[in-house]
Amino acid sequence: MFRVLLSRLEARYFYSLGLPIFVAQLSQVGMNFVDTVMTGRASAEDMAAVAVAGSIWAPVSLLGLGCLFALPPLTAQCAGAGDRAGAVHILRQGLWLTFFLSLVLMALFYALSLHMDMFGLEPHLAHLAGGYLRAILWGLPGFMLFVNLRSFLEGFSRTRPAMIIGLLGLAFNVPCNYVLIYGKLGLPALGAVGCGVATSLCYWFMALAMFYYVRRDPSYRDLHPLFLPLMLPGSSPCKNRSMPCLDVPLVLRILRIGFPGALALFFEVSLFALTALLLAPLGTVAVAGHQIAMNLGTVMFMFPLALGMTATIRVGHSLGARKVMQARLTARTALSLSVCFALAIAAVTIAFRHQWVGLYNDDTQVTALAAHLLLYMACYQVVDGFQTVGLGVLRGYNDTRIIGLICFVTYWVIGLPVGYVLARTDWIVPAMGPAGFWLAYILALGFGAVCYLSRIRFLHSLDSAEIERRVRR
Repeated sequence: MFRVLLSRLEARYFYSLGLPIFVAQLSQVGMNFVDTVMTGRASAEDMAAVAVAGSIWAPVSLLGLGCLFALPPLTAQCAGAGDRAGAVHILRQGLWLTFFLSLVLMALFYALSLHMDMFGLEPHLAHLAGGYLRAILWGLPGFMLFVNLRSFLEGFSRTRPAMIIGLLGLAFNVPCNYVLIYGKLGLPALGAVGCGVATSLCYWFMALAMFYYVRRDPSYRDLHPLFLPLMLPGSSPCKNRSMPCLDVPLVLRILRIGFPGALALFFEVSLFALTALLLAPLGTVAVAGHQIAMNLGTVMFMFPLALGMTATIRVGHSLGARKVMQARLTARTALSLSVCFALAIAAVTIAFRHQWVGLYNDDTQVTALAAHLLLYMACYQVVDGFQTVGLGVLRGYNDTRIIGLICFVTYWVIGLPVGYVLARTDWIVPAMGPAGFWLAYILALGFGAVCYLSRIRFLHSLDSAEIERRVRR
């Protein structure tokens, strides 16, 4: 009875923490939707430039952002242990990591923006896409700063500020796009480049808003986590964690825990981007139908993503408090909720698939294909829920070394080759078109889910002392 009651209590925690995370992530999807719609109204070329540049921006920027995903579990472990100063120290090292990663990625984006023609684009489209990349890259440090501060608050189970600021960012993005894309208030019409500038401004608005919140929140006023000079080792004695010195071992530990997850995001996003290119020879109907199903899948993905991020926070907090049994119960609750949500999402998707696709297009061929693909997407959500939440649980345990390898095998050894064979060849069955890739996604993510669940089962078989040793190494 106690275990059941505690499980219900965990479910309540997941609701109170996970709902704001879901809304915050949805606001990010909303920004992408707004950018696409508003540039599309400017011209088809501007929309195409944003789409092409976005397919480069998303996977590469996620390499940097994914490295910061180690911050919530590490902060939660400090919060669970009552080590508030340790949480602030982790925040400062996250800021150092943000600084270094921003320099590298901004240089990479700038170099790519000057050579967009190597992707086979027409000169005018390459010029527009390059301009968009050069504009949006200035927003990358702002967005990474926002993620740093958000991770700090999430470690203390404070998820609502990110939700509110995310919604404010979405609201701020619309007028910025309107002014800069279409040329209002006396400014020139910048089209796709204006969209990049607007997104950069939005990222910095979100970062500064979160910065202001952390500074003004009485809960953290005693910690003084910000507005302290960052000092390199040797410039001043760094005798304790109250000083914001660069802690190289901790920065490397954050990178070691976060980089496998960053690779996982890169493998996943780049696979989906490549899928659209491989479907292009099959015609406009195939690409459009696949894109509608993928766009809806992205929205639905916010549910398991929010569950996975909440599981990371709750597991990390329990382990920090040395409550290993509580962490195991949290993991089981998260996986159980993922099944419930996935089945509910699948049922809604199947029941209303024709209505969903009708919101995007009125071409009968496109909508028929998209509605058919949503049947596969419904099955995909079930296995994707398992693997996403399982990945979140492993982050809570700081057990991320195998994540990059599993995702590489899942997406690039299984997903891409099997998808190509099923979609474009007659080697196994008659060419299935876009449905072949979706079937391959289901098989690939099923493999990933089994690997993650097996790893969690292994961790749960260890004794408490071994778990604590693994978490703190």
